[in-house]
Amino acid sequence: MQKPKIAFIDDEPRILRSLKMHFRQSHDVFITTDATELMEYVSQNEVQVVISDQRMPDKQGTEVLSDIKAASPNTIRILLTGYADLNAVMDSVNEGEIYRYITKPWQNDELKKIVNKATEIAQQTQEITQNTMQGNDTQQVSGGSNRNILVLDDDESVYQQIKSHFKSAYTVSWASNLEQAAKLLQKKRFGVTITDSTLNKENITPIVYALKNIQPDLMVLMLTEFKDAHMVIDLINKGQVYRCLPRPTNFSIMSISLDRAFDHHERLVQQPILAARHHVEEVTESEALNFSERLKGFFAKFRGWRIIR
Repeated sequence: MQKPKIAFIDDEPRILRSLKMHFRQSHDVFITTDATELMEYVSQNEVQVVISDQRMPDKQGTEVLSDIKAASPNTIRILLTGYADLNAVMDSVNEGEIYRYITKPWQNDELKKIVNKATEIAQQTQEITQNTMQGNDTQQVSGGSNRNILVLDDDESVYQQIKSHFKSAYTVSWASNLEQAAKLLQKKRFGVTITDSTLNKENITPIVYALKNIQPDLMVLMLTEFKDAHMVIDLINKGQVYRCLPRPTNFSIMSISLDRAFDHHERLVQQPILAARHHVEEVTESEALNFSERLKGFFAKFRGWRIIR
């Protein structure tokens, strides 16, 4: 049986040799320090996973993964880096749409687990992804009935501005607290939610993680004052956020992001198996114990869904 293909790019040959040794039994491994060589390999082979270092002499890893995304949409993209740079993390979401962001030094067992899952997802979705991407140039999104946006923000002016800008294209609903959000999510199916990382001075990023478990086809746009790279890394790995948009709001950028988010949402609705590509890490028991009563109350609204599985 042919081994799945994985490609690594890093500017340190020593790291590449170590990675190749670690994965050679399970994967057909390609290693390189050159982005052009990587692109040639990916264009000529069905590569399930590409892992790129961020800091390289000629090209940033986020740029490499963005190019991979365009050349081989089915390839799962992972960013590997020695330090958490906020701009790089933001780019990895908005440009590369990466599956995971892994910081060095990594744990071999954990990296193996992530790579195996990424490989499995790529293999499961390969044919569907290729057919979907091939149809993008000739098919327009149907603009079906589910053009619903949920704005989760304690500032009503944010909701009013979004509603004013997008009322002709979308139905915009607003929740200023978790109780309202839970009721709306139970009544209506939303394609996109726009949310801050805090609500009424409380960190609600665990809600973002939960929403992807409850509704995998929900596209999450984070609209916040991003200051902490590690928070964004968690939003990637645990919440698979679709875009990170900084405050103050740029509505031109938001318009593009919303159009793309709804396109992607509708593809997931039509082909639910593609939601596997947004697989999120589970909330740990220690994290769950630290949830406030409000967060626990939000989770309790959704019967049949458990924080820890």
